[in-house]
Amino acid sequence: MKKSLLFIVAIFIGFTSYAQLWTGFEWWTTYNVQTLDNYQTSVNDWGIEGANAAFQSTDAQDALLSIRLESVLSSFGDTIFGYFIDGDPDLLIAGQPVSIGAVDSIVGWYKYDILPGDSSLVIAMTSLNTVPTGGGMYYVQSGTQTTWKRFAYYIGAPVSDSLLLGAATGDPLNNWNGKPGSWIQYDNIMLVGPTGTMNVLNHSFENWTPVGYEEPNGWATVNPYALGEPVMPAVKTIDSYAGNYAIALTTLLSTNGDTLWGACTNGNFGFNGAMGGEPFAGTPTGVECYYKYTPVGNDTAGIYFEFRQNGNIVGGYGTQVSSTVSTYTQFSSAVTPITPDTVLISFWSGQNVGSQLLVDNVDISFPVGIAEGLTVEKILSYPNPATDVLNIKFNIENDNNVTLRLIDAVGRELTARQLGHISAGTYKESFNTANYTSGFYFIEFTLGNEKIVKRFAVK
Repeated sequence: MKKSLLFIVAIFIGFTSYAQLWTGFEWWTTYNVQTLDNYQTSVNDWGIEGANAAFQSTDAQDALLSIRLESVLSSFGDTIFGYFIDGDPDLLIAGQPVSIGAVDSIVGWYKYDILPGDSSLVIAMTSLNTVPTGGGMYYVQSGTQTTWKRFAYYIGAPVSDSLLLGAATGDPLNNWNGKPGSWIQYDNIMLVGPTGTMNVLNHSFENWTPVGYEEPNGWATVNPYALGEPVMPAVKTIDSYAGNYAIALTTLLSTNGDTLWGACTNGNFGFNGAMGGEPFAGTPTGVECYYKYTPVGNDTAGIYFEFRQNGNIVGGYGTQVSSTVSTYTQFSSAVTPITPDTVLISFWSGQNVGSQLLVDNVDISFPVGIAEGLTVEKILSYPNPATDVLNIKFNIENDNNVTLRLIDAVGRELTARQLGHISAGTYKESFNTANYTSGFYFIEFTLGNEKIVKRFAVK
């Protein structure tokens, strides 16, 4: 219930979890979400997926809108809890002013459907000059309330100047995110005291602000934690090693005083670390990427590739960068013989505000069978399975005519690319697979009169 990246520090120091294989940062998607004015919500932790756990509803007790909180399953299998919060529940720091002095209770309206064995949390605590004066944590137990019902929780503050206010599905302060499907709605919340009443900020949840942010396809970044900030910690840059874009990761100071690491992973960020990812098939022989780094002070950036099999780490390869690297420099490492089933790729910029890491051209190498007389050293296709884009990287030893074709399982040509007579060297080509149905396909690589056919999958 707090916009904090402390858990990311633990992830990257511990080097755990796994991710989906991707190579570059050419394709980005813009997401648009509604943020609740005056509060942080699940959107600020999980971005577009968090928008399924905390969102505006036109089923309102007062005015036009209310807020609905719901525990939902994310795409990476974790439970996302719905919440809104103003203040810091970990440090018990209040978030909004109180003008009526003494507070007897907090009242409002709710309706809910909380599954058996589940609950929902409300936190309302007053303070004076940062010293707590009343309130506490209150729970709504399992059950169903289908019509709007008034609630009242005793605060008992003889005097106050500020309020910490929030609500959530489950009990996230005790590491319980709730059961997917449980939900609760709130509307029209106010404080009641002996001298009168006072609406809390945005008391009827009428005011929301749309925010857009970009994410590189196939990667998760910390941008959802920076929604509403003037600058994002992960952005695309035309200062690239290859192609049009690279990713620029910058450690920032948020308007709330939180340090936001510039970080990305091929998995997903959750409160338990990076998770999710795609199955990994094959026997990798090496890993590589290109990077630039501008540290602030004695800061350190990180590059890390981790392979797992059946949940166990079978190989970890990476480097820490602690000095300025002003031109793109290759990190590469040979991989000892392993047959992993998942892979994590992680990059982070460091802990000091202003430190920046640029990354591009991320590759994992595989051994390739060579047809007799075909002078090709390496052919890579990634990601595999593909989603929207299939990338093909190949290396030829001698000048020759090169053609690439994508064909389906029964041999029908889907697309072809005549590269003509090209010189010896390394090349990359990308194909749009967004309209392909799930299944297996083939890449036919023709060099002169010789061919290699490789299979790939579309998810």
